[in-house]
Amino acid sequence: MRRILVAGLVAGIVLLPSAAFASVSMTVSPTPSVSWSLASTGSNTTSGGTLRVAATESYLVTVSADRTKLTEYITGTGYASSPKTLAASLSVLTTLQSGLGVPISPVSAGTSAATIATGTGTVLTPATDTYGITLSQATAITDPALPSGRTYHLVLTYTASAAL
Repeated sequence: MRRILVAGLVAGIVLLPSAAFASVSMTVSPTPSVSWSLASTGSNTTSGGTLRVAATESYLVTVSADRTKLTEYITGTGYASSPKTLAASLSVLTTLQSGLGVPISPVSAGTSAATIATGTGTVLTPATDTYGITLSQATAITDPALPSGRTYHLVLTYTASAAL
């Protein structure tokens, strides 16, 4: 009797759809704003903070930007009407700091979502993966200088979702 009851319980648990218990969540720190001074020529890098994903199913993390390149921005107003841009695209690099996730980098930030990390978790063994984010911007002497009160600007959006 016990064997039949236990087998029935195990079969009942196995047959429950995992999607009912599945979840993916993400936190990004520190603040969502990064500011740094770029050299007039060469490679420039800065920390973009950390990204932590907790998942009970396979997941992917993407990044997209509101523009294809760092673009002239007027402080307190918004993007310039005829903006100058840097020649090279901003790159987003991810490194695994803890967990078993898979960083995918470097990725050029653009208006289409690009995958920067993937991972696998299950209801029984949830994933808790932490990634370091590094932003990299190449500059050239031919990139236009901006007048006072203007900066180069780009908005990045990170999204964590269940992998299909």
